[in-house]
This record gives sequence, structure tokens and C-alpha cells, in this order.
Amino acid sequence: MRATAATILLLATLLALPPATSAQVGVGIRAGTLGLGADVAFALPPNIQVRGGGAIQPWNPRFTISDIEYTVNLPGTFVNIGIDLFPIGGGFRIGGGLLYEPDDISISGEFTGNVDIGGRSYNGSEVGTLTGTVSTKATVPYAMIGFGKHATSGIGLFLDLGAAFVGEQALTLTATGAVASNPQFIADLEGERLDAEDSLNKVKIYPMVNLGLRIGFGG
Repeated sequence: MRATAATILLLATLLALPPATSAQVGVGIRAGTLGLGADVAFALPPNIQVRGGGAIQPWNPRFTISDIEYTVNLPGTFVNIGIDLFPIGGGFRIGGGLLYEPDDISISGEFTGNVDIGGRSYNGSEVGTLTGTVSTKATVPYAMIGFGKHATSGIGLFLDLGAAFVGEQALTLTATGAVASNPQFIADLEGERLDAEDSLNKVKIYPMVNLGLRIGFGG
């Protein structure tokens, strides 16, 4: 349902743009921190373009949180819609908009040796697999600068450098091993969760870095 709402929002915004035979439009393909994606853009006078797109995320990076290494399953899809401004003409732009991510981030960690949980050492085989979910708002604002204008005639490269402001993040952690029901372990795991959540909330942004190829038509 949430993904359907985001798709409707994107299509409604693009369809609301006034059609004109002289309009400049552009499409692009990209790769970056949002995964593999595509954009469509419409130019508005004098130096504005409306741009929207989507991406799928094929990568599962590894991160260390509170001295524990996790495999991170990022949201599988992203949808973005925003406005680019070209303050000095040419290809340099600043912009902003909304980023929609229908899925929460999930994390998992498996241990073969000893692992520190909440300041206490546990055998990895007793802990089993640590799994968790990092929850954020589904729709968050973003800001960026970049180079390259989709909605201008011809073929070229483009670069996005920005960040989505995800705000407060909530973390859950559970274990699958034999020690999971031990009261002391439960207390230690809660301490670990609080420490990791605090570390996450020191950086309340998601980086948006894209490199892509665009093709523009019209003009």
C-alpha cells in the first residue's frame, strides 16, 4: 500500500506538468548509494527542472555497530521526487525533495568466537544470530548539489551529492541462540541495543551519491 501511494505521488506530479511541444525532457540511468535507478525530468523556465525516479538496492554492506559487525539489508526500493535549481546556468544545480523508502533496514550478525554483548563476553554459538530492524520514517526530505542537467538536449553524465534527513531511528535486537532466554543476557542485549541505537542517532542522514548517464530531448 505504501509503495503504491509513492508511485501515485510520482506519476501525479509528473502528469501535472503542462505539456508543450517545445518542452525539454530528459531521462537518466544511475548507480550509487540508492542502488541502480532511473530518472525522468522536465524543464521549467527559467532555470528549474522537476525530477523524479526510482531505484532498486542490490547491495548488502557490512557495518560495525558498538564493536559488533553486522550485515545490513538496506531498503530494497527507493522513490524520489524533487526540484533542481540552476542558479548560474550551465550544469551546476542545487535541489531538494522527498525520498520514499517502503522498507525498514534489517541487520544480522553471526559469531563463531566470543562476542561482547552489553559489556559481557558470550560464546558466539550460544548467542546464535543477532537480528534487528532499524526503523525510520517512510518519507523523508533530502537536499543535494549536483552537476548535469537531465532536461537539456543531448547526452551527458550527471552527478548527485546529497543526503536524506532520516531523523530519529529506532533499533530492535533479538538473538536466536540458547542463551536468548537468559535474564542476564536479555538485560545485556538491551544495553547493547541502547548503545547501538545511540550510535545510529548520532548520524541522522542517509547519503545520496549517484553517478549516471542522461539523455535530453526537445528545446
